[in-house]
Amino acid sequence: MSISLIIPAAGVGKRFSGNIKKQFTEIDGKPLIYWTIKRLITAYSFDELIIGLNQDDIKFMDNVTADLNLDIPHIYAAGGKERANTVLNCLLKSNCSFAVVHDSVRPFVSSHVIKNTIDKAYQTNAAICGIPVRDTVKKINVNIIENTVSRDNLFLAHTPQVFKKDIILNSIQTALENNITITDEASACEYAGIPVEVVLSNYENIKVTYIEDINLIQLFKAKYFFEG
Repeated sequence: MSISLIIPAAGVGKRFSGNIKKQFTEIDGKPLIYWTIKRLITAYSFDELIIGLNQDDIKFMDNVTADLNLDIPHIYAAGGKERANTVLNCLLKSNCSFAVVHDSVRPFVSSHVIKNTIDKAYQTNAAICGIPVRDTVKKINVNIIENTVSRDNLFLAHTPQVFKKDIILNSIQTALENNITITDEASACEYAGIPVEVVLSNYENIKVTYIEDINLIQLFKAKYFFEG
C-alpha cells in the first residue's frame, strides 16, 4: 500500500501573536514546519509529501524543502478558504491509496504513535490519534457553570489522522457540498457515517496555537529530535 503525507500549511494563525504565520515561526533557526516535516519523515517512510499552502509562501517553502534534503517526491497544492478546502486540494493531487494528514505546527508526535495510527488505518480504513480528557469539564453559559460534563469516553483529537484516500476524499467533498463545518478530517468521516478508530497519542504531541506554546518547544525538542 502506498501512502501520502499531507501537511496543510495555508492557515494564518488567528490565535497566534506576531506578524509571521505560526508555521513559519523560527525555532533554533528553522521554521516550525521544518521540524514538523522532519519528525514525520524521520519516523516513517512515506511515498510522497504534499504541502497545502498559499501562492505567496511557495518560495519560502522551497527553501524549507531544500533544507530537509527530501528523498521522496514532494509537491504543493493550493491553499483553500478553510483547512478542509486545503486538504481536499492536496488529496486531489495524491497518487497514493492512503493519506496521512498532519498539522504543520505539531512537531512532537512520537514514532510509535505515527506507526500505530497508520497501522490501524490500514486495518480499518480510518484512524486518528488522541488523548483522554484529564481535567474536569464544565459547560458554561455567559461565564456561569451550567453543569459538569462526564469525561468518560471523551478524547482530544490529535494528528496524524490517516484514511484510505478515496474515503476521506469523498467524505470531505460531501461535507463541503452540504455546508457542514469540518474541524478535522475525522469529522468529515463522522458526517458520512464512516467509523473512525482512535489510538492513544502522546501527551507531548501539542499543536502550537498560542505564543506561550513556544516556551514548551525547547522542553520537547531534545527528546524528539535526538530519539533513536
